[in-house]
Amino acid sequence: MKIAFLGDVHGCVLHALGAAVVLRRRREIRLDAVIQVGDLGAFPSSGRWDESSRRFGGDHPAQEDFFRLLDPSPALADGVRSALGQIPSVLFVSGNHEDHDWLASLHDKASAEVVPVDPLGAYRHVACGNVVEVAGQRVAFLGLIEVPGKMDLDESAYARLMAAGPGDVDILVTHDGPYGMSHDRRGNVQGSPKLTALLEHLQPRLHVSGHYHHPNGPRHYGRTTSYALAQLVRPKSTRWEPEPVNPEQRVTAGSVGLLDTETGDFAYVRDDWLADVRGDALDLAGLVAAHS
Repeated sequence: MKIAFLGDVHGCVLHALGAAVVLRRRREIRLDAVIQVGDLGAFPSSGRWDESSRRFGGDHPAQEDFFRLLDPSPALADGVRSALGQIPSVLFVSGNHEDHDWLASLHDKASAEVVPVDPLGAYRHVACGNVVEVAGQRVAFLGLIEVPGKMDLDESAYARLMAAGPGDVDILVTHDGPYGMSHDRRGNVQGSPKLTALLEHLQPRLHVSGHYHHPNGPRHYGRTTSYALAQLVRPKSTRWEPEPVNPEQRVTAGSVGLLDTETGDFAYVRDDWLADVRGDALDLAGLVAAHS
Protein backbone atom coordinates (compact mmCIF):
# COMPACT_ATOMS: atom_id res chain seq x y z
CA MET A 1 0.00 0.00 0.00
CA LYS A 2 1.03 3.61 -0.54
CA ILE A 3 0.75 6.47 1.98
CA ALA A 4 1.45 10.08 0.97
CA PHE A 5 2.65 12.53 3.62
CA LEU A 6 2.23 16.31 3.26
CA GLY A 7 4.27 19.02 4.97
CA ASP A 8 2.96 22.18 6.64
CA VAL A 9 0.01 23.49 4.61
CA HIS A 10 -0.80 26.79 6.36
CA GLY A 11 -4.23 27.09 4.76
CA CYS A 12 -3.21 26.03 1.24
CA VAL A 13 -5.60 23.09 1.35
CA LEU A 14 -6.43 23.10 -2.37
CA HIS A 15 -2.75 22.84 -3.27
CA ALA A 16 -2.53 19.89 -0.86
CA LEU A 17 -5.41 18.05 -2.53
CA GLY A 18 -4.03 18.93 -5.95
CA ALA A 19 -0.54 17.66 -5.07
CA ALA A 20 -1.98 14.32 -3.94
CA VAL A 21 -4.09 14.00 -7.10
CA VAL A 22 -1.12 14.77 -9.37
CA LEU A 23 1.12 12.41 -7.41
CA ARG A 24 -1.38 9.57 -7.87
CA ARG A 25 -1.68 10.23 -11.59
CA ARG A 26 1.94 10.91 -12.47
CA ARG A 27 3.26 7.94 -10.51
CA GLU A 28 0.34 5.77 -11.72
CA ILE A 29 -0.32 4.51 -8.21
CA ARG A 30 -3.22 4.19 -5.83
CA LEU A 31 -2.94 6.26 -2.66
CA ASP A 32 -4.35 4.27 0.23
CA ALA A 33 -3.94 7.14 2.70
CA VAL A 34 -2.85 10.77 2.85
CA ILE A 35 -1.47 12.18 6.12
CA GLN A 36 -0.60 15.81 6.88
CA VAL A 37 1.88 16.63 9.66
CA GLY A 38 0.21 19.67 11.24
CA ASP A 39 -0.11 23.40 10.64
CA LEU A 40 -2.90 22.67 8.21
CA GLY A 41 -4.07 26.18 9.07
CA ALA A 42 -7.40 25.04 10.53
CA PHE A 43 -9.14 28.20 11.72
CA PRO A 44 -12.90 28.80 11.42
CA SER A 45 -12.32 32.38 10.15
CA SER A 46 -9.47 34.81 9.51
CA GLY A 47 -10.60 36.67 12.62
CA ARG A 48 -9.36 33.68 14.63
CA TRP A 49 -5.91 33.62 12.98
CA ASP A 50 -2.98 33.74 15.36
CA GLU A 51 -0.47 36.57 15.03
CA SER A 52 1.93 34.66 12.80
CA SER A 53 -0.80 33.53 10.38
CA ARG A 54 -2.10 37.07 10.14
CA ARG A 55 1.38 38.45 9.49
CA PHE A 56 2.08 36.03 6.64
CA GLY A 57 -1.42 36.24 5.14
CA GLY A 58 -0.65 39.28 3.02
CA ASP A 59 2.20 37.54 1.20
CA HIS A 60 0.53 34.14 1.13
CA PRO A 61 -2.83 34.50 -0.63
CA ALA A 62 -3.51 30.76 -0.85
CA GLN A 63 -3.49 30.66 2.95
CA GLU A 64 -7.14 31.72 2.82
CA ASP A 65 -8.17 28.66 0.79
CA PHE A 66 -9.12 26.89 4.01
CA PHE A 67 -11.98 29.36 4.42
CA ARG A 68 -13.10 28.70 0.84
CA LEU A 69 -13.24 25.02 1.77
CA LEU A 70 -15.43 25.73 4.80
CA ASP A 71 -18.02 27.43 2.59
CA PRO A 72 -17.33 26.12 -0.92
CA SER A 73 -18.86 27.47 -4.08
CA PRO A 74 -20.66 24.87 -6.23
CA ALA A 75 -17.68 24.73 -8.61
CA LEU A 76 -15.20 24.27 -5.78
CA ALA A 77 -17.38 21.61 -4.15
CA ASP A 78 -17.45 19.71 -7.45
CA GLY A 79 -13.67 19.93 -7.69
CA VAL A 80 -13.15 18.69 -4.14
CA ARG A 81 -15.58 15.80 -4.68
CA SER A 82 -13.71 14.89 -7.87
CA ALA A 83 -10.44 14.91 -5.97
CA LEU A 84 -11.90 12.72 -3.23
CA GLY A 85 -12.95 10.28 -5.92
CA GLN A 86 -9.25 9.74 -6.61
CA ILE A 87 -7.60 10.11 -3.20
CA PRO A 88 -8.71 9.45 0.40
CA SER A 89 -9.61 12.20 2.85
CA VAL A 90 -6.52 13.73 4.43
CA LEU A 91 -5.80 12.87 8.07
CA PHE A 92 -3.96 15.59 9.99
CA VAL A 93 -2.62 16.33 13.45
CA SER A 94 -2.52 19.69 15.23
CA GLY A 95 0.37 22.02 14.54
CA ASN A 96 1.13 25.16 16.49
CA HIS A 97 -0.84 27.27 13.98
CA GLU A 98 -4.39 25.96 14.32
CA ASP A 99 -7.43 27.03 16.34
CA HIS A 100 -7.05 24.35 19.02
CA ASP A 101 -10.21 25.35 20.89
CA TRP A 102 -12.27 25.06 17.69
CA LEU A 103 -10.79 21.67 16.86
CA ALA A 104 -11.47 20.45 20.40
CA SER A 105 -15.09 21.57 20.09
CA LEU A 106 -15.50 19.44 16.94
CA HIS A 107 -14.25 16.38 18.80
CA ASP A 108 -16.49 17.12 21.78
CA LYS A 109 -19.54 17.53 19.57
CA ALA A 110 -18.89 14.30 17.66
CA SER A 111 -17.58 12.32 20.65
CA ALA A 112 -14.94 10.95 18.32
CA GLU A 113 -11.14 10.95 18.08
CA VAL A 114 -11.16 11.52 14.31
CA VAL A 115 -13.47 14.25 12.97
CA PRO A 116 -13.99 16.06 9.63
CA VAL A 117 -13.26 19.77 9.79
CA ASP A 118 -14.95 20.82 6.52
CA PRO A 119 -18.42 20.07 5.13
CA LEU A 120 -17.05 17.89 2.31
CA GLY A 121 -14.93 15.75 4.62
CA ALA A 122 -11.72 16.46 2.73
CA TYR A 123 -9.72 16.89 5.94
CA ARG A 124 -10.11 14.88 9.14
CA HIS A 125 -8.38 15.86 12.37
CA VAL A 126 -6.91 13.18 14.63
CA ALA A 127 -6.80 14.12 18.32
CA CYS A 128 -3.34 13.96 19.87
CA GLY A 129 -2.25 10.72 21.51
CA ASN A 130 -4.35 8.40 19.38
CA VAL A 131 -3.22 5.36 17.42
CA VAL A 132 -5.28 4.84 14.25
CA GLU A 133 -5.06 1.98 11.77
CA VAL A 134 -4.23 3.55 8.42
CA ALA A 135 -3.56 1.45 5.31
CA GLY A 136 -2.79 -1.53 7.50
CA GLN A 137 -0.36 0.46 9.66
CA ARG A 138 -0.69 1.42 13.33
CA VAL A 139 -0.17 5.18 13.11
CA ALA A 140 0.27 7.31 16.25
CA PHE A 141 -0.46 11.05 16.09
CA LEU A 142 1.09 13.68 18.38
CA GLY A 143 0.71 17.36 17.54
CA LEU A 144 1.83 20.72 18.91
CA ILE A 145 5.46 21.62 19.73
CA GLU A 146 7.66 21.53 22.80
CA VAL A 147 7.78 25.12 24.04
CA PRO A 148 7.30 25.01 27.84
CA GLY A 149 5.29 27.93 29.15
CA LYS A 150 3.91 28.86 25.73
CA MET A 151 2.73 25.77 23.86
CA ASP A 152 3.84 22.35 24.98
CA LEU A 153 3.11 18.84 23.80
CA ASP A 154 -0.19 17.58 25.23
CA GLU A 155 0.87 16.00 28.55
CA SER A 156 -1.82 13.31 28.67
CA ALA A 157 -1.42 12.45 24.98
CA TYR A 158 2.35 12.16 25.39
CA ALA A 159 1.91 9.96 28.46
CA ARG A 160 -0.47 7.62 26.59
CA LEU A 161 2.05 7.08 23.83
CA MET A 162 4.93 6.63 26.27
CA ALA A 163 2.83 3.94 27.96
CA ALA A 164 2.70 1.93 24.73
CA GLY A 165 5.30 -0.77 24.29
CA PRO A 166 8.22 -0.68 21.86
CA GLY A 167 6.99 -1.92 18.50
CA ASP A 168 3.31 -1.24 19.29
CA VAL A 169 3.30 1.56 16.69
CA ASP A 170 4.41 1.25 13.06
CA ILE A 171 4.45 4.96 12.18
CA LEU A 172 4.66 8.05 14.40
CA VAL A 173 3.39 11.33 12.95
CA THR A 174 4.29 14.49 14.86
CA HIS A 175 4.38 18.19 14.12
CA ASP A 176 7.58 18.99 16.00
CA GLY A 177 10.78 17.09 15.29
CA PRO A 178 13.28 15.35 17.59
CA TYR A 179 15.98 17.35 19.32
CA GLY A 180 19.14 17.97 17.32
CA MET A 181 17.55 17.42 13.92
CA SER A 182 18.84 20.76 12.57
CA HIS A 183 19.79 24.34 13.45
CA ASP A 184 17.97 27.61 12.79
CA ARG A 185 19.50 30.60 11.01
CA ARG A 186 20.96 31.80 14.33
CA GLY A 187 22.60 28.45 14.97
CA ASN A 188 20.17 27.34 17.68
CA VAL A 189 19.50 23.60 17.93
CA GLN A 190 16.01 22.68 16.74
CA GLY A 191 13.72 19.92 17.90
CA SER A 192 12.08 18.44 20.99
CA PRO A 193 13.92 16.37 23.62
CA LYS A 194 10.56 14.82 24.58
CA LEU A 195 10.06 13.56 21.01
CA THR A 196 13.55 12.11 20.96
CA ALA A 197 12.69 10.18 24.12
CA LEU A 198 9.39 9.04 22.60
CA LEU A 199 11.10 7.81 19.43
CA GLU A 200 13.74 5.96 21.40
CA HIS A 201 11.01 4.30 23.48
CA LEU A 202 8.37 3.49 20.84
CA GLN A 203 10.81 2.51 18.08
CA PRO A 204 8.32 2.81 15.20
CA ARG A 205 9.60 1.83 11.80
CA LEU A 206 8.97 5.36 10.47
CA HIS A 207 8.63 8.85 11.93
CA VAL A 208 7.44 11.83 9.84
CA SER A 209 7.26 15.45 11.04
CA GLY A 210 7.10 19.05 9.83
CA HIS A 211 7.24 22.46 11.56
CA TYR A 212 10.70 23.57 10.42
CA HIS A 213 9.72 24.04 6.76
CA HIS A 214 12.65 22.19 5.21
CA PRO A 215 13.32 18.54 4.33
CA ASN A 216 15.51 16.77 6.85
CA GLY A 217 16.36 13.10 6.87
CA PRO A 218 16.82 10.28 6.93
CA ARG A 219 17.91 10.29 10.59
CA HIS A 220 18.08 7.12 12.64
CA TYR A 221 16.97 6.46 16.22
CA GLY A 222 17.52 2.77 16.83
CA ARG A 223 15.22 0.93 14.40
CA THR A 224 13.36 4.17 13.58
CA THR A 225 14.03 6.22 10.45
CA SER A 226 12.89 9.83 10.79
CA TYR A 227 12.11 12.43 8.13
CA ALA A 228 10.90 16.03 8.21
CA LEU A 229 8.98 17.61 5.32
CA ALA A 230 9.24 21.06 3.77
CA GLN A 231 6.43 23.61 3.84
CA LEU A 232 3.98 22.72 1.06
CA VAL A 233 3.65 26.22 -0.41
CA ARG A 234 6.12 28.90 0.58
CA PRO A 235 4.84 32.51 0.84
CA LYS A 236 5.34 34.85 -2.09
CA SER A 237 8.01 36.61 -0.06
CA THR A 238 9.47 36.60 3.44
CA ARG A 239 10.98 39.23 5.70
CA TRP A 240 14.35 37.43 5.53
CA GLU A 241 14.74 37.41 1.74
CA PRO A 242 14.81 40.62 -0.34
CA GLU A 243 13.41 39.07 -3.52
CA PRO A 244 10.11 37.16 -3.95
CA VAL A 245 10.69 33.49 -3.19
CA ASN A 246 7.50 31.92 -4.55
CA PRO A 247 5.51 34.48 -6.56
CA GLU A 248 3.37 31.86 -8.32
CA GLN A 249 2.62 29.93 -5.13
CA ARG A 250 4.08 26.67 -6.41
CA VAL A 251 4.31 23.48 -4.37
CA THR A 252 7.75 22.98 -2.83
CA ALA A 253 9.94 19.98 -3.70
CA GLY A 254 10.46 17.87 -0.59
CA SER A 255 7.13 18.88 0.95
CA VAL A 256 5.57 15.55 -0.06
CA GLY A 257 6.78 12.10 0.96
CA LEU A 258 5.66 8.67 -0.21
CA LEU A 259 5.78 5.43 1.78
CA ASP A 260 5.48 1.94 0.31
CA THR A 261 4.21 -0.06 3.28
CA GLU A 262 5.22 -3.40 1.75
CA THR A 263 8.88 -2.54 1.30
CA GLY A 264 9.12 0.12 4.02
CA ASP A 265 10.71 2.51 1.51
CA PHE A 266 10.08 6.23 2.09
CA ALA A 267 11.16 8.89 -0.39
CA TYR A 268 10.76 12.62 -0.83
CA VAL A 269 8.85 13.66 -3.94
CA ARG A 270 10.95 16.18 -5.84
CA ASP A 271 9.49 15.68 -9.33
CA ASP A 272 9.33 18.73 -11.59
CA TRP A 273 5.61 18.24 -12.16
CA LEU A 274 4.89 19.35 -8.58
CA ALA A 275 5.24 22.85 -9.99
CA ASP A 276 2.03 22.23 -11.98
CA VAL A 277 0.17 22.65 -8.69
CA ARG A 278 0.29 26.42 -8.37
CA GLY A 279 -1.68 29.64 -8.46
CA ASP A 280 -3.30 31.88 -5.84
CA ALA A 281 -6.77 30.51 -6.67
CA LEU A 282 -6.14 26.93 -7.65
CA ASP A 283 -8.62 25.56 -10.17
CA LEU A 284 -9.00 22.22 -8.44
CA ALA A 285 -11.71 21.01 -10.79
CA GLY A 286 -9.51 21.77 -13.80
CA LEU A 287 -6.48 20.16 -12.22
CA VAL A 288 -8.39 17.00 -11.39
CA ALA A 289 -9.83 16.81 -14.91
CA ALA A 290 -6.36 17.28 -16.40
CA HIS A 291 -4.97 14.39 -14.37
CA SER A 292 -7.90 12.00 -14.57
